[in-house]
Amino acid sequence: MKIEWRNIGFEENEIIENWLSNLDRQSLCMANKNWAQTAEDIEDCLKYMRGGQFKNLMGYLAGKPAVALMFGIEHEKTLNLYNIVVNPAIRGKGVATDTILSLTNNDKALNITQPYNKIVVSALPENSGMQSFLNKNGFSNLGFNGEYVVFKKSITKEREM
Repeated sequence: MKIEWRNIGFEENEIIENWLSNLDRQSLCMANKNWAQTAEDIEDCLKYMRGGQFKNLMGYLAGKPAVALMFGIEHEKTLNLYNIVVNPAIRGKGVATDTILSLTNNDKALNITQPYNKIVVSALPENSGMQSFLNKNGFSNLGFNGEYVVFKKSITKEREM
């Protein structure tokens, strides 16, 4: 499936807010913030990090909003996937899997300018669906860090700049 990526603006933030259930908000650690506020907070942190880069993207399938993704490149060439949410109307159809594969394959459509050689994803302990998804997609479970269950996947070939 071919996902077209665009930066998230006001209209896309409204679409994402309509996608999120209370359970989604809890799983994404957004019980007290919306998608836009969360993205702004993360971007503020990364702009002071050497080699930091933040992306807040909407993926479209056949011109329709399908998936939202926020991630950043952090120190030590690590891509940290902060949040991903799929349009509820198309959940279970492989969109999240394709999105994760885009990250692991250094998809140029994501317009990432900083190099990275591993991906880190954290999930709440009660989010067994995400943990199962990550295990099935080749991520190693690094264990519980006191707040989250952390997963890592090494990228075999670092993206050439």
